[in-house]
Amino acid sequence: MNSPDSWHEEIFLSEMTAKVADALAEGIDASALAQTVAACAATAADFCAGRPFACAPGCPHCCVLNVAVLLPEAMTIALWLRERLSGAELTGLQKRLAAHRSWARWMDDDERILKQMSCPLLDSFGGCSVHPVRPLACHAITSLDSQCCREALMPAVTDEERLVPADLLRKAVFDAAFTALASGLRLTGLDDRSIELGTGVLAFLEHPELQESFLAGGRFPRDLWL
Repeated sequence: MNSPDSWHEEIFLSEMTAKVADALAEGIDASALAQTVAACAATAADFCAGRPFACAPGCPHCCVLNVAVLLPEAMTIALWLRERLSGAELTGLQKRLAAHRSWARWMDDDERILKQMSCPLLDSFGGCSVHPVRPLACHAITSLDSQCCREALMPAVTDEERLVPADLLRKAVFDAAFTALASGLRLTGLDDRSIELGTGVLAFLEHPELQESFLAGGRFPRDLWL
């Protein structure tokens, strides 16, 4: 198990950025991007192997928070959903994503918690329907106490500070993986901007042509961020 003393952020960032750039230099397609995103998550997870944390599939307490993703992450999730959902299921999901975008896009975390604006990618049991391809930012939310999460994220107006014990090393490692992926995209001429999770996934689901545009180095329409 790695300790904080073994963590050297600059070295990690440099090495992972180079790996991302090298992987994408061999040929940029949807499969290569998905594999690169998965490799970033796997490398971060390997560094954190053996460190305890309470987060697990089916635990939805933090799934009311804002999540920023890089465009390849959103694209990978959209492709994963297209491969697994029926036409009717995909249509229903797009409606939920659009509704969530309309209601929650300008809310900060406190407002989302108060109104319990849960991620539209949760399934009917409260589990993450895209858990195998969940964003790096979701990996980075690593609580050490599930009950503290439940209490801290309950919809209540209070001046009390509600704290959740977390593995800050794990968060730092996955945050660095996110930064390295963005840097690698920029080095290979791809759009390295981040976007709100639901907004990005919905864009790729509603407009499949955006995938080819992104892979060709195109910039996404500015109005997606407005």
